Amino acid sequence: PAATVEEKRQAVVEALRHSWKGYEQYAWGKDELQPVSHKGKDWVGLGLTILDSLDVLWMANLTKEFAHGVEWVRDSLNYERPKPISVFETTIRCLGGMLAAYELSGEKVLLDRSIELGEKLQKAYGAAGLPYTTLSLLTGHKTIPNWTGGSLLLAEVGTVQMEFFALSHHAGRPEFRERAQRAIDLLDSQGGGLTDGGRLWPIHIRPESGRPSGSTISWGAMGDSFYEYLLKTWLLTGKKHEQYKRMYLEAVKGMQRRLIIEEGGLTYLCEEKSGKLVRKMDHLVCFVPGTLALGAQHLPEQHDEHMALAAKLAETCHRMYTLTPTGLAPEFVKIVGGSMVAGANHNLLRPETIEAFFYLWRFTKDARYREWGWEIFSAFERHCRVPSGGYSGLKNVKLRGSAKDDTMQTFWLAESLKYFLLLFSDDSLLDLNTHVINTEAHPIKILPS
Repeated sequence: PAATVEEKRQAVVEALRHSWKGYEQYAWGKDELQPVSHKGKDWVGLGLTILDSLDVLWMANLTKEFAHGVEWVRDSLNYERPKPISVFETTIRCLGGMLAAYELSGEKVLLDRSIELGEKLQKAYGAAGLPYTTLSLLTGHKTIPNWTGGSLLLAEVGTVQMEFFALSHHAGRPEFRERAQRAIDLLDSQGGGLTDGGRLWPIHIRPESGRPSGSTISWGAMGDSFYEYLLKTWLLTGKKHEQYKRMYLEAVKGMQRRLIIEEGGLTYLCEEKSGKLVRKMDHLVCFVPGTLALGAQHLPEQHDEHMALAAKLAETCHRMYTLTPTGLAPEFVKIVGGSMVAGANHNLLRPETIEAFFYLWRFTKDARYREWGWEIFSAFERHCRVPSGGYSGLKNVKLRGSAKDDTMQTFWLAESLKYFLLLFSDDSLLDLNTHVINTEAHPIKILPS
């Protein structure tokens, strides 16, 4: 007999328990578990898996595991590290994770450690008011890596607003909010004029001016969450901040005009380089149907149009999974001769498609989104679960029995498993009228005006 919705929810909780168990046993205090080789690895050095997982452990009612995580934050989390870390990743995962867990649980140590981290991250802002790419929390030294040609990335400067607005509110510290707001004001004022009412921002931003540089436009890697936060910051501020709504609608219009194509019965969201369409779609872009559906609930004039596009893009994202013999999506696809082909064969346990299915299920109650979600969950179980604990990404989704990449990304717990949990739980698990979910799937309470 087919599993009931409750049995599916239980299976997700069990996967969460299995993931945490492997991490606790083999990688405790490290950023990530390497589930195949039974060890941990660091790239930020702040116990990322712990900070990223606290809220989902709470939501899944794994109280013992949650308490162990909070105890580590209280006793062992240490910011005095010289190594430069990603300001963007630290903001969305560490700050976002602790703030969400604080709001859910009321554990004050999580707010205290958030304020401490927020203060250190203030040193990332450059003279023009944009946060730099990397920062040493110990020395406050900030840098921009060479590979971007000295530019900042759109997603990185445009994805600190939710976290710092919430921190500002909880800490009673307006400067946290003002700094994050300045970055958006710069992107708004320097972002060029409208074309047919639409506007898109290149992914490279000059640190000294906030002016876009180059001609690469993407809603995938390096662009994605800037567009997502235009909508979500508008919602987080109780829809009082018209600037964010205006910029979001400009961006969606630009995307519809310039980046959407239909081929072979599927709708794709592509990229643009030097004014030409690049016929590829990152799996990362699969957040877009969820964001469009969320926005549509608050934009009556655009509701039908945005929901229709969301459903079409979600279908394309579903196709990325059914494309392969493992039933798991490649990192990106290309559109060749009207057909979808895998562009890079690895799978990192990414969450974006499940995120989209959660929002579309929540707003339409169309059963297909739960069915599709369960198919994907089952494929992860079949191909990525490591018996001794944890889950691993795959090197090649086109190969049954593919080698594993020996990494359990922190977003597997924070995002993928959280969206699976939300997809198979009652709506009451998270009220979207009172919360907005950040780009690392951390739910933040809508701010009082």
